[in-house]
Amino acid sequence: MVSPTPTAALEALAPERTRTAVRPEIQALRAIAVMLVVLYHLWPERLTGGYVGVDAFFVISGFLITGHLLREAERQGRVSLAQFWARRARRLLPASLLVLLVTAVATFAWVPSGLWKDYLRQVGAAGFYVLNWVLAHDAVDYLAADAAPSPVQHYWSLSVEEQFYLVWPLLVVLALWVAARMRGQVLRSVGVVLGAASIASFVWSLHLTVSDAPQAYFVTTTRAWQFGAGGLLAIAMVAYERRAARLVAARAVLSWAGLAVLAWTGYAFTSATPFPGTAAVVPVLGTAAVIAAGAPEAAWAPTRLMAWRPVQTLGDISYSTYLWHWPPVVILPFALGRSLHAVDKVVLLVVVLALGWATKRWVEDPVRSARRLGLRRPTVTFALTAAGMGVVAAVCELGSGAASVARERAEERAETVVASRPLCFGAASLVNDGKGCPDPRLENVVVPGPAEVKNDDAGLQSCWSDNSEPDMEPCTFGKPRRGVPHVAVVGDSHARAWLPAWQVLVDRGHAVVTLYAKASCVWSAVQPERSKPSLVEGCRTWQRQVGAHLLAKGNTYDAIVVTGYARQKMQVPTGENRRDVVAQGLLDAWDPVLDAGTPIIAILDNPSSDVDPNDCLLKEGRGDPSRCDRLRSDVLVEHDPLRDATDRSDGRVPLVEMTDHYCRGDSCPAVIGGANVHRDNDHISSTYVRSMAPYLWERIEPLVAP
Repeated sequence: MVSPTPTAALEALAPERTRTAVRPEIQALRAIAVMLVVLYHLWPERLTGGYVGVDAFFVISGFLITGHLLREAERQGRVSLAQFWARRARRLLPASLLVLLVTAVATFAWVPSGLWKDYLRQVGAAGFYVLNWVLAHDAVDYLAADAAPSPVQHYWSLSVEEQFYLVWPLLVVLALWVAARMRGQVLRSVGVVLGAASIASFVWSLHLTVSDAPQAYFVTTTRAWQFGAGGLLAIAMVAYERRAARLVAARAVLSWAGLAVLAWTGYAFTSATPFPGTAAVVPVLGTAAVIAAGAPEAAWAPTRLMAWRPVQTLGDISYSTYLWHWPPVVILPFALGRSLHAVDKVVLLVVVLALGWATKRWVEDPVRSARRLGLRRPTVTFALTAAGMGVVAAVCELGSGAASVARERAEERAETVVASRPLCFGAASLVNDGKGCPDPRLENVVVPGPAEVKNDDAGLQSCWSDNSEPDMEPCTFGKPRRGVPHVAVVGDSHARAWLPAWQVLVDRGHAVVTLYAKASCVWSAVQPERSKPSLVEGCRTWQRQVGAHLLAKGNTYDAIVVTGYARQKMQVPTGENRRDVVAQGLLDAWDPVLDAGTPIIAILDNPSSDVDPNDCLLKEGRGDPSRCDRLRSDVLVEHDPLRDATDRSDGRVPLVEMTDHYCRGDSCPAVIGGANVHRDNDHISSTYVRSMAPYLWERIEPLVAP
């Protein structure tokens, strides 16, 4: 696709300063940006804001690409989109696809098969440069939000860049076309079009960062303004660079200031910093300041430091270094059977830099400069690009198929273990400790395996309301009949996690159960803290519906069992005691039902933490699962809101504690009687919950007699 534009209108677009092949300050910025990201991923507790290196890359790309497009228009009187996209493909895709294929092979070699499907799903998305949208979806998908990072998760930023390369030239071409037809100034036309797009993106970024921060981080629409800032800087420098060149001292100050800002954000920002939003303005301005300052000649300017050969070399290999640095961070712990130590990380850093140099030397440069096989023709480039993407897709499809087979076999093995050794399996091992249990045959057995256990949930998605669904979706198990207690189970996903145990009790004829459950929403008069106001309103609606439904004529229950995530953050007015407000919120929701004569029973929450025990079992606990046991004090909440509420209920609401079926002494095992206790960091696996069914009934039965 070609867009004509009069050369005369673009005569001033590229002064000699911007025609040089390499700008030392750009290379230095690339070096700084890649090291910010790499060091952040290796030592996140030290460089807490190193993720801003990605923002620096975005500004650099916007600056360079906009300037390139305008210079091409000046030289040729037009912009060839096909040639532009082909050059970008030759520059970026060979190294990118190589790393993806090597990562897929390494996944097959060292990563447990239970993780293949998720990892390869992201490899495939990265190969087609849509990973950022997949991650944005996962960030708001309740069942995927806590998934462990894949070895290609860093490709989200490359996906954003590739999407920028597709759309941004179209905007430039549009602006050039408007300028040619309207006989207007080219720079002004391009500035207006790119400025309007950047402002719209920035406004959307501010909005989404407040309303849906996890999604805002990944989507292209919230990041476009950062490229736009670089593009507008390129236009401004065309117009004012000759004038600014005389301000040597001011440019030196500006350059130091920009570098200081980037360093400060790398150390001062954290995962708690709302991002991108207004916070992203800081690294964007810092990067823009260094670019605008150029290479000032003042003796005290940072020019010599930026032009230092190691810095320039690191800038040269920054792209390949970025590609290689993250996969080993994820995969090596599986290969080593332990977490990475400090020495491992130092060695890894050296190896990654070597891989970056080698890839630049033998992959990037040869393909970019190759003239054989007609590679310079866009059609050939696009065909080879499609073929490379097709290979990645085929590898992912084959691997996913193998993962499905492996998963089925693991499930069969798990069923065999459960069926053949029930007396000491799961919670029975603690109950019968010293009475034939633990069974030595279950030593080092983990069912389900730590790679498969995340799928070991209660299922029955139609029986509960997800984050995006405000309506109540109750399900009843068993047929109500005289002499059998009808129990309503109400709460969030922790209430739903008990469903497999209730199903066992229903099958044995002990109870009839109706489940009222909603993701991340406890039955309370207080709402949880959520990133999206719509989710808060959805929870509030569900809470009202539950209360009304439990009191509705014809809905008679012998008891209502409530539980919920003890670490859930709730909305508490400033200055008020959090424990009091949260406990009273539960009581306020329960009181109408209690006053109507229906008993309520609370079950204390299960152990939970910020760390998924299965990550430990996969890496460090394969030979000895006890290495992944946790201290009781670390995984049990000191002030469980349900305990607080029942203590304040004047004896009207009894509290059922099952902690002795999760912990023994000061330790809470990751595996009990061969059963994998945790599905993730805060949910109990369905397999272990089923093993607790008889012991739950021992404590519930006296309280639910019809």
